[in-house]
Amino acid sequence: MSRSSPSDRLRGYISVLAVIDLTVLMALLVRSLYHFLPHFMLDTSSCRAMFVLENGVKITSLTVLSCISIERYITIRKPFCSETRRKFVNATPLGAFIFVGVVIAAIVVQVTSVNVSTDGMNCVRSYRGKATPRVAAYLTAVAFLVDLTIISVNYFQIVRHVRRKFTKRRARVQANSRVRESLVNEPRYMREMTAAIIRVGVFHVICWLPMSLMQFIPDNSIQSELTAGIRLFSNFREFSFTRWIIFIATLLTSVNAAGDWIFYAVMNRDLRNLIRFATERRKRSTMSHAASPSTNRSLRQQVPPSMKVLHSISYRSSIGGSMDDAAGASFLQSSPKESTVSQEPNSPYGVRAKISILTRKESDGDMV
Repeated sequence: MSRSSPSDRLRGYISVLAVIDLTVLMALLVRSLYHFLPHFMLDTSSCRAMFVLENGVKITSLTVLSCISIERYITIRKPFCSETRRKFVNATPLGAFIFVGVVIAAIVVQVTSVNVSTDGMNCVRSYRGKATPRVAAYLTAVAFLVDLTIISVNYFQIVRHVRRKFTKRRARVQANSRVRESLVNEPRYMREMTAAIIRVGVFHVICWLPMSLMQFIPDNSIQSELTAGIRLFSNFREFSFTRWIIFIATLLTSVNAAGDWIFYAVMNRDLRNLIRFATERRKRSTMSHAASPSTNRSLRQQVPPSMKVLHSISYRSSIGGSMDDAAGASFLQSSPKESTVSQEPNSPYGVRAKISILTRKESDGDMV
């Protein structure tokens, strides 16, 4: 996990979430089959198996969602140093696995309170003389609420961090500008990223909050139909307000399982593109800052003198003539002792220098 990139880790979480949400939808399919087959009888074993399967995959799905929110918070916010973040990233799936294991153990403890109804048409729960399943039920309810709180806090902190950075940037621009009005508008990618994160967070809260809160209601009939009932509305014979609330709370969890495929496949691709655009923009800004005039001056100071001479010669030749003319002019201006080129007899510069000296001697003799 520590060696992989945040995108790879996020894809791993989303893959696990897809399998778990598919299991949640399969449990919904089993419920639907029992509804469409109203005369199909149930037994205690099938009721307990459905209770463990449905509640187990629901708490696992919500825990994976909380891991995704933690991963996004660490990637965007960067609250710790790199070494601490690496350890935290490694500990997150391990902690989630232990947390899910403890909650599933609490769900298994509650199996003894799940039974089939007297007519064999539905599953019911009874806590009479059983204190341990009741305590385990409250622990499960706390686990759902803890996961939902983690998701809400992480996404809220991400949005708060993005907006705070933009506020600080605008304040710096206003402090360095003579105009008091706002000169910096919120970038489009920032608005879209904030809107995408808010949509995901609000969607999870709406889908999971009703069920998480209703599990704390001490009414045995509500708990029986909310967590163990297979056929809702008492097999479509009673449509009270309470049963409608239970139906909506149960349906929203399935809507979340179906909606995760949309939010973490389509919208997550857009969010990754926005984050990638922001990262590339920050890298370009860092590179342009590194290539400042002071850096160029320091690079020029590191150039050796010989390279400077060659550069000046090539510059003269490109303006006034050929390379030989520029070298000859520089040779005539220098003394024989200081020039190393004149000491090479076979070089074109040495031949040209000898010709110029002989010409000068002949002119001096004519003058004499």
